[in-house]
Amino acid sequence: MFVLQLGKQLKKYGHSVTVYTSNHSHLPVYENIQGLDVFRFKMIFNPLNNPICPGFFNIYKKIRDFDIIHVHNEHSFVTLFTCFINLFYKNPIVLTCHGQLRFNNYWKDLFETIYSRTIGNFIFNNIDKVAALSDSDKKYLISIGVDSRKIIVIPNAINHEYLDIISYNMKKQEEHDEKILLYVGVLIKRKGVDYLIKSIPDIIKNNRLSLIIVGKGDYREQLETLVDKLDLANNIIFKGSVSTEELYYYYNNADIFVLPSVSEGLPTTILEAMYFGLPVVTTDIPGIRDHFSDSAILVPPKNEKELSKAIIRVLNDLSLREGLSRRGKELVREKYTWDKVSNTYINIYHELLKNNR
Repeated sequence: MFVLQLGKQLKKYGHSVTVYTSNHSHLPVYENIQGLDVFRFKMIFNPLNNPICPGFFNIYKKIRDFDIIHVHNEHSFVTLFTCFINLFYKNPIVLTCHGQLRFNNYWKDLFETIYSRTIGNFIFNNIDKVAALSDSDKKYLISIGVDSRKIIVIPNAINHEYLDIISYNMKKQEEHDEKILLYVGVLIKRKGVDYLIKSIPDIIKNNRLSLIIVGKGDYREQLETLVDKLDLANNIIFKGSVSTEELYYYYNNADIFVLPSVSEGLPTTILEAMYFGLPVVTTDIPGIRDHFSDSAILVPPKNEKELSKAIIRVLNDLSLREGLSRRGKELVREKYTWDKVSNTYINIYHELLKNNR
């Protein structure tokens, strides 16, 4: 979604955009999506959710035809491959880092540390500009040896013009006694959904409540087992993947949005929830703390007791809910829209092209 929205903004300002990616979701080899040429290469395997696509080697001659190369995620195979090929062509490269990677697993986190100081170091040394999502991410990048002069903090964003149309045409349900909590995101361990599920028994002691979980992932089976173990099948609903319209319906009709992650960059889901006026309860971790400390309730990660206390507090305090809703809406409209964020990227592109010439 990040690449699509940025690409649409670049196209709007008259730039030509080509996207090379994997067929991770078994989509067509080629599509033109809202004016963007999208080419997908066959994935042979996917270690740690990182598609490996030998077909990328077929684009090495085409790289020299572009003015700017923009890659995403220093952990990806295509970023490593692009940096290696670009040793020969010397095109300006921009890298967007999508947050500090933490798996909540000792061995995977150890692998990430080793990777960052070896392969990651090679990548950063061959990047011209690095976009970090937050000040915390910038400090982390500096701590692993990235030149601070390369780094600029640029947040994620939402397409507010589209959401304005959606929200104008969308009616809110009438008030209801049962409150609705909403989680939106991939179902993997580091998202902390198990802690959210464990918080529900304390909340429902004095509140009629349902938790709607939107998203898919390989951790869903374990989460469903946990729901059965805690006898919460009447309170928790797994929706899986939903259409955009259905997702926005849930945003518009929920009472609280909860994101209990152990590790994040700058979640678009929080921006979307705040746009729709949802009070947000989330975790006090780098990235989230940098952007939302004054507009969301933050709790320690991996702590279902503190999470339940925070949710109960918001449920029982109308003034707090209204204040969070108002501040969240104002924050998103002021700082996190694609027209503002895309202009920052365009200015970086122009600066790099000027220096390259």
